[in-house]
Amino acid sequence: MNAPITPPRVRGACPGALVPMAVADGLLVRLRVPGHTLPAATALAVADLARRHGNGLVDLSQRANLQIRGVTEATLPALTGALRDLGLVNGDPEAERVRNVLCSPTCGLDPACAPVHPLAQALDAALSINQDLWELPAKFNFVLNGGGQAPLADAVGDIRFDALEGTDLFRVAVGGDRAGATTLGCCPADAVVRTAVALARAYRSLAPGRRYRMAGLIAAEGTAALSRRVPLAPVPPTPRVTPPATPPATPASRPLLDQVLGRQRGWLGVAFPFGGLRAETLGALARLASTLRLTPWRALLLEGGGSGQAAAVEALGGILAANDPRLALSACSGRGACDSGLSDARADALALAKVAPHLLAGGHIHVSACAKGCAHPGPTPVTLTARGDGYDLGLLAPAGGDAQWRDLTRARVTSLVAGLEAVYTGRRRPGEDLASFITRMGGPAQLVPLIETSCRRAEESARVQS
Repeated sequence: MNAPITPPRVRGACPGALVPMAVADGLLVRLRVPGHTLPAATALAVADLARRHGNGLVDLSQRANLQIRGVTEATLPALTGALRDLGLVNGDPEAERVRNVLCSPTCGLDPACAPVHPLAQALDAALSINQDLWELPAKFNFVLNGGGQAPLADAVGDIRFDALEGTDLFRVAVGGDRAGATTLGCCPADAVVRTAVALARAYRSLAPGRRYRMAGLIAAEGTAALSRRVPLAPVPPTPRVTPPATPPATPASRPLLDQVLGRQRGWLGVAFPFGGLRAETLGALARLASTLRLTPWRALLLEGGGSGQAAAVEALGGILAANDPRLALSACSGRGACDSGLSDARADALALAKVAPHLLAGGHIHVSACAKGCAHPGPTPVTLTARGDGYDLGLLAPAGGDAQWRDLTRARVTSLVAGLEAVYTGRRRPGEDLASFITRMGGPAQLVPLIETSCRRAEESARVQS
């Protein structure tokens, strides 16, 4: 990362360290860490920088990045300089912007995971020095899936490489997650970086000036032109993309967290509600490990550490169990941290967790401080969207989508969620998740009267007891 130094500047989207984003609590500085690996000394330094130059809050992102919050215009230059000294910043903002490389965080820890970490670092370096690639769309990204215990099956990539079990080959695909991406062929491990660069250049030549990403190009024109520019060998019929080593995660956990959290072979996995933690907590975690690894599941993998490590992590507020109900909550940073936020979404979500243990064991609750739904763009079984001083509540809906109840007070929201908890607990079938239950009951509209009746009964019971 020795490109000429360019001063930091502020922009409105896709932030980085040199192009932070202005939000309600200051500038948001995103660190793209090559290979997602932070030695303990580096993590300690980053935690100290977040305290001295930000507001002491740190976010773990869904692309395995680390975000420092609350930076000011006055403190930004010193922060950027210190990050550059740590090797975490490029010399040019345009180079930094395209360094969107996601690789399997368990590489080197899980014997079943292909060695993608050095490939990710090499690709990161290639993106940094090839100026013709700096014109890629801001969110154009690469996925290097080594498979094994925690595969990147659900990660969406413009260009992705999936390890083929029992070989040195990678399936090369574009425009989706592992199941939905369009396969182009395969290549050996030592050709991954040059294939990724060649495909990115082919995309640029085929979609000049167009706003859509790789999936849009494939949908519009197919793969023939792309394959002519980057010819690849066909995928062998026998090998297959490495499947998860264990059954899929339960509805209560985020995908694969049950294969990641807690004491695993080679690491201790820890998550925090909504992926947020204080700088002091990050520093304390660094003192408990030799290396911290960032993951796309908004969790950290701690390498090394003694016998008391798990207890110490829990004392810091870390979550080690995938069935912790807080992990079935999604909420954005909300009012005070985002200019669009109309509510303290995270506090309101945690309050709902107290009345909805079975809903969270069987599904997902999303609380959004505005209609954009940044924390979870798709539908969830229970979705709250802030409107003015209250919330809209919808079932099987995205934020800002269809709602069965509108303009609710927080007390009314709590009552309705508790009512759904009672209906679900009393009528679900064994093993039935919340989304399937809502569908089986006839959909949201059919559940409304049942939930309202449950609420009235609870209110009557409370009056009698008082």
